[in-house]
Formats: sequence, structure tokens, C-alpha cells
Amino acid sequence: MIEPVEQEIFEYIGSKIPEEACGIVGIRKGRMKFYPTENQAFDKLNDFVIDPKDYRDINAECDIVGIVHSHPHGDLEPSPLDRAACDRLGIPWYIFNTEEYIKLESKNEILPLIGRPFVFGAYDCYTIIKDYFDTIGIHIREYQYEWEFWERGQNLYVEHYQKEGFKKVTDGSLKPNDVILMALNSEVTNHAGVYMGNFKMLHHAPSRLSCRDNYNGIWRNITRMVVRHESMI
Repeated sequence: MIEPVEQEIFEYIGSKIPEEACGIVGIRKGRMKFYPTENQAFDKLNDFVIDPKDYRDINAECDIVGIVHSHPHGDLEPSPLDRAACDRLGIPWYIFNTEEYIKLESKNEILPLIGRPFVFGAYDCYTIIKDYFDTIGIHIREYQYEWEFWERGQNLYVEHYQKEGFKKVTDGSLKPNDVILMALNSEVTNHAGVYMGNFKMLHHAPSRLSCRDNYNGIWRNITRMVVRHESMI
């Protein structure tokens, strides 16, 4: 499907070696076009991140039909994150090396809230909160973030909760649908869960399946803040 822009993509990814290259394929005015994007990842040799602003701007200009990134070391095998992110986004991913590429088709599905495998960036503590609130009609934006963002000067939850319509709970109360912000093996808030009532919390911890967990012990001890959506105040 992307034959009209294959050569352009090969040339672009070649120019970015040894870093991973990335971009977007879209259809504009009936013609296929490749939109190269700057890789925003901290570790560009092993990861890629497309700036959400670039994605929005390109999406406003064309119909996006594919996400492109390269594996410059030659192995075209999709990572678990590649597969999960492709499924979440709902459009094909194209993985290139310097000689060939594969097309990864999206299953266009989101896994149930309980029992998900942990795949950082696709199925993790942030995405389970986003997906949970989608089920009750509250839509939280997607944010780009990398593993150990909390060690790189970022504070994903604290920086964004207000713009998503959440307010800090200051009276010590805890109600269903409150979001519990925690610092897991860190000084910075880097984990979160949704309080379900009856001292249960829905969350997705690293290397575990997502679950409803008892909100006590370690989870209560590492809690740094509770926030509540303005529609529930």
C-alpha cells in the first residue's frame, strides 16, 4: 500500500542511522505522502516517540494510514510495545530496516481492564486509568512518555491532572472514581490507580497483570495525592 513512498522512507531512515527514524504516511488530495517526524525519544538508538503535536498537525492535513519507524540494527521483529501500540491506535505500523520492511496490521482492539499484560506505553498504569474513565464518559488525553520518565525531570501525573479536569482532594476523603497518585520506588509520583470503593484499587503495576488490588499496606504508604474529577465534586 505504501509503494509510492517506499524509496523516500528508505532514504530518510538511512539518513538517521544509527538512530531509530519515524514518520507518518497519509493520503492528501488523493495522493500518498510520507511525513518524516523528529524522533523525540530520550534513547533514540533503541526507541522512538512522535511528538503528539506533530501527529495532530499531520492528521489535520491528511488522512493518516500508517505509522513508520525503523529498526536500524536489522531485526524487523515487532516488539510487544509495537504490537500493543499498533492495536491501540487502530492503524497499520510499518517497520523498516535498510533493505526491507514489514507491515503490522492493527487488531483495533483494547484489552479488558482486568488481566492485561504490562507493556509500558500501551498497557500500563496510565493507560488503564485513561481506559477506565473512557468507560464512564470522561475522556483523558493521550500523552507521550518514556520508561523512567520520573528520573528524567518529568512528573506526568502532577503536571497534567488539572488540565484533564481533576482537582486535588484536601479533606482526606476517598470516593469511588478518585485517582490515587503514588511514588513507587521513586521520589517522584510515577504510579496511579482508580479507587473502586471497599478499599479496592484498580491499577497496573510493572511486571504484573492489571487487577483490583487491596488499597492498604505499601500502596497506602506510597500515596502522595488523591485527585477527583470536577464532574464528581
